[in-house]
Amino acid sequence: MTTETANAIVVAAAVGALVVVAIAALIAAIALWRVGRDVRRVTASLDDVAGALRTDLPATLAELRQTATNLNRVSDELGPRLMRVDVLLDESEATVQSLRATVETAEDIVRGPQAAMERARRAAGAASRALVGGADRLRRGVESRMGGGNERDHDVVDVTPAEHDDEHERRDAAGVRSDADD
Repeated sequence: MTTETANAIVVAAAVGALVVVAIAALIAAIALWRVGRDVRRVTASLDDVAGALRTDLPATLAELRQTATNLNRVSDELGPRLMRVDVLLDESEATVQSLRATVETAEDIVRGPQAAMERARRAAGAASRALVGGADRLRRGVESRMGGGNERDHDVVDVTPAEHDDEHERRDAAGVRSDADD
């Protein structure tokens, strides 16, 4: 290899490098031009948005202030209105209770005094059965603790109030009634 050949190779490599650098610079310039164009578009759209904000924002803020004022008024009026609703609910409850009493009175008038006596007798009978049942259970509990006897020695039968009422209704339907039933 001679110097001329070596110089030719170096020159060809330098020229190739220069061509590659020139192509890279051209590509970079094109990319920079596109970026510049996109920046100009974004800047223009930002100017449009800023203009829209300048025109629409004051009106929007005024509406928001008006809405906040209205909400404050509504919240101030809400307390007394809730109090009125509470009073109305109390009055309606009292009205319902009065209506129930009126219906019961009308029912007593329609059925007559016998129905009122029957209802009172059943209520008294249920209370007495509950007392007798409780007393009997206490007596048996005391007797079993003291060891004083066998439960079979006694003729007491546990009957629930519901069973007792069913027996009364069955006898009422059959027309059989005695004072010993209660």
